Amino acid sequence: MPDTFEYFGGVDFSGAREPLANLWTALGHGDDGRLRIVSLRPHAFRLDLATFVANGWRPAARAGADDGILWGVDFACGVPASAAPHLSSGPASWEASLAWIADRPADEVRDAIPEDQRGARLTDSAAGSIPFDTRSYRQTVEGIRWLHQLREEHGIAVVPQEEVGRASTVIVEVSPTLTTLDLGLPRRRAPSRPGEHRARAAALRTFLDFENAELESIAVTLEDAWDAALSCLTAWLVRDDLDQPFRTAPSGRDVLELEGWVYRAPAALESGG
Repeated sequence: MPDTFEYFGGVDFSGAREPLANLWTALGHGDDGRLRIVSLRPHAFRLDLATFVANGWRPAARAGADDGILWGVDFACGVPASAAPHLSSGPASWEASLAWIADRPADEVRDAIPEDQRGARLTDSAAGSIPFDTRSYRQTVEGIRWLHQLREEHGIAVVPQEEVGRASTVIVEVSPTLTTLDLGLPRRRAPSRPGEHRARAAALRTFLDFENAELESIAVTLEDAWDAALSCLTAWLVRDDLDQPFRTAPSGRDVLELEGWVYRAPAALESGG
């Protein structure tokens, strides 16, 4: 792993039936102390997304073979501690739950968890959904299945659940909804009136730049591209704060390493947000 990340990515994930129109990535790099987004693209299939996240991003960013990247993904990368014992054939652990879930359809996974144990994780906020509620359980299962494949085939690392070690591709869980609240960005993710995209673009320029006007237009016009850009921005903001969960909840290390953590803009946490 590099001492510092030069490249950053964001994934707007989808657990819906493929092919997909709402699965997007944003890709950027540090440029004179700011994030510059150089790519926004859709992916029709989760397998294609996995290939891009693992190594396919390098040509798009003109990155070297040894350069590292920090990706922000917007799905639950772990399960509630109360649910974990029901999602493995042995002792409950993060790795065991990933492997167990990866082999089963979404409805079977959800039905394996007693209803009163499908609640929130330590990190979950009232502003977002919980991993196994009716709205999100399919996305949670497909996201964990996708994550398991990335770890098995490409050696990526997910924090805070595991040590980064020698991995050059690192993933953190983020929430575009929380980032919108934390940074005071427009709540609506797609323009509702003519000309509204200009105000959205101006708000976003406070925090990042785009390589060209076309990329900026895509980000402020299409809801899923907007979420991918915010996921990328969050990865950029937390690049030097990967110990955030242990700093924020110091007594919960065992739970955090099982459930995971939704990373947020450090300034928002420091202000008590």
